[in-house]
Amino acid sequence: MTAALLLAALGAEAAGFGASGVGATAGGFLSLGAGARAIGMGGAYSAAADEASALYWNPGAMTMVPRRSATFMHAAYVASSYYDYASYVQNAGPYGAFGLGLQYFSAGSVDQTDENFSPLGSVTPYDLAASAGYAYKFERGFSLGASAKFIQSKLTQTANTAALDLGLLWPGLIDDRLRLAFTAQNLGGTLKYDQAKESLPMAFKAGAAFRITPNWLAALDAAAPRNDSPYLNLGTEYLLAAGDWWRFAGRAGFSTQDLRPAVGIGIGGGAMSVDYAFVPYNYLGDVHRVSLTFSF
Repeated sequence: MTAALLLAALGAEAAGFGASGVGATAGGFLSLGAGARAIGMGGAYSAAADEASALYWNPGAMTMVPRRSATFMHAAYVASSYYDYASYVQNAGPYGAFGLGLQYFSAGSVDQTDENFSPLGSVTPYDLAASAGYAYKFERGFSLGASAKFIQSKLTQTANTAALDLGLLWPGLIDDRLRLAFTAQNLGGTLKYDQAKESLPMAFKAGAAFRITPNWLAALDAAAPRNDSPYLNLGTEYLLAAGDWWRFAGRAGFSTQDLRPAVGIGIGGGAMSVDYAFVPYNYLGDVHRVSLTFSF
C-alpha cells in the first residue's frame, strides 16, 4: 500500500469507519457529518436540523430555514488532513426550499512508494461532493426533500460517481414540541478505482427531536448503514440567553456506532452563530470542528 492510500485510510478511520464496520465501502468522507452544532449533539440531527446543514442531514428539513441560511465548517484531522463543508439554503415559501452544498476532505501532501518502498514522489489524495437539493412542505404539515450529489475521489487514481439523498420531516407534533424524520443517504453510485468497484456508505435513518422546555432540546437518530451494524446517535442542547442579543448553547452527544462521546458549545448574536465541537479519537488524535452559521 502506498503512503497515500494509508493516510486516506487513516482519515476514514478517524471518522469512525473501519473501526466497527463489517464490510467495506468507499467515499467514507460522505458520512463525516456537517456543522459543529450537529456534531456536538452526537450526530443526532436528522429531525433537529433548522439551518443550512439540513441539506446534508435531511433535505426535507430545509423547509425549517426561516428565510436564508449559510453554514461554513472546518475540521482538522490526523497529520495534515482536514475536512471542510459549506452550504446555502433559501426558503422560497410556497415554492419550497432550495440548497447547495460542498464537502471536501484532503489527506494532505504525502510521499508515495512502490512495493519495494522506493520513492515515487508525492501525491495529494482528496474527496469532494457537490450537492443541490429541493424540499417542499405539504398542506398536511410534512416536508419531503431530495438532494443530488456529484462525487469525486482521488487516491492514486480518480473516480467519479453520483448519488441521491432523500428526506422526510414531520414537525409540529405534540404542541409543536416534537419532530419526526426519515432519511436515506448516498443512494446509488459506485466508485471505481482501476478494476475495483466500491459502493458508497448508504444509510437509512429514523430520527426524532423533542423540545423538553423552550431552551432544552433532546434528539435521537436510529441508523441502519450499508455493511455495518445498526446504531444510535443521541444528543442534547441547552440554550441560555444573555440579555436581548447574545445566546449561549451547551451540547453533548453519544454514538453507539463507535462508543464515542461528543461535546460542543455555541455562541450567537443577531444573525450569526459560532459553534465548536470536540470528539476524541484516541491514538488518532482528537478532532476539533468550528463552524459559522448565518441567517439572513
